[in-house]
Amino acid sequence: MPIPPRSTRRASLVIPISRSSEYAIRALTHLAQREDQGYCLAREMAEVLTIPAPFLGKCLQPLVARGVLLSQRGRNGGFRLARPASEIPLYDIVDSQEHLGRARQCFLGQAECSDERACPMHDFWKQASNDFMSRLANTTLADLLRFCQARPESGYPTAG
Repeated sequence: MPIPPRSTRRASLVIPISRSSEYAIRALTHLAQREDQGYCLAREMAEVLTIPAPFLGKCLQPLVARGVLLSQRGRNGGFRLARPASEIPLYDIVDSQEHLGRARQCFLGQAECSDERACPMHDFWKQASNDFMSRLANTTLADLLRFCQARPESGYPTAG
């Protein structure tokens, strides 16, 4: 089958984070947008963001444990950011779901892949992975808020 011309091919991106990380980032962006409104119930966030409520609740709990979110039970309870959006890097959010500090797996699935015993993709993947981790560490929720304000047509974070 011939490959369609470049102009008609759809670009597809490999998403290097899990669905839990995606949902957590969307939920925290939503909380940052309404920061002055106090606590927000997970059930309400899930409805607005079209995320399954039980799954969202499970995504938010590790963020409470790490001090990224505050939670409160009761009538006026829910979740809210524990610190300003400018002080919450995406790395903290993704790490709560993915445990980024653990050893990274080989891109090609080798049991041992290191600088000394590298697979064919090692150098490329090491650089790409380091660049991605750096981007997560240097991008905050405040950056996402600025994007949302500059590009409201994106529909983010509600457009899932």
